[in-house]
Amino acid sequence: MSRHGITVMAGCWLALATLGCSKEDFTELVDKAKNAATEGSSQVAENVEAAKQKMASASAGVQEQLNLAGRIELSVGEPARTDACYVNFVPQGSGRPTILQLQSYRSAAQESFPSIFLQAQTNAESLTELVGKTLPARLFVQPQQGGPVLFSQDAEPVALKIVSVDDKTLAAELVSGSLLNTASGTSIAATGTFTGTLPQ
Repeated sequence: MSRHGITVMAGCWLALATLGCSKEDFTELVDKAKNAATEGSSQVAENVEAAKQKMASASAGVQEQLNLAGRIELSVGEPARTDACYVNFVPQGSGRPTILQLQSYRSAAQESFPSIFLQAQTNAESLTELVGKTLPARLFVQPQQGGPVLFSQDAEPVALKIVSVDDKTLAAELVSGSLLNTASGTSIAATGTFTGTLPQ
């Protein structure tokens, strides 16, 4: 029970002892105390949830600094390297292809630059089925915040080879492909590697 609820209850007991608190008054005070306790519990729950979110964000940052969150190393006319690479493997069901995503940020709120996002479709039901296979993929790279985006066109996907998969990481190689620069309209050759961490 919250401190406010305890105070209200104490007030009621004091009133009973000195002034003769009626049953109705006592019931009303008890209800107020319960409500105060409930409000206090809700506030505690909100504070705990906020703390959990801050800890998760801080943990992700520490993992990236310790190079435990994977990495991406690309050559797209210039080097584009990140200290993180997160893997998402999303079966869609109903006969639709599974989506494989590799990205340099855990969530949109934690995006940093260079920002890299790759998406491929596959009929595989598990990541281990992909080892040794080369997938057509869409790749988006934004080297600087507010700067031009480099992207592969629908008709000209990049080729991503899955090198290895274990219980913690996926290693892949961008074996060929080109990206279009949204600012200049020029085509740029793209190669590189992805070492992504799997969801735990």
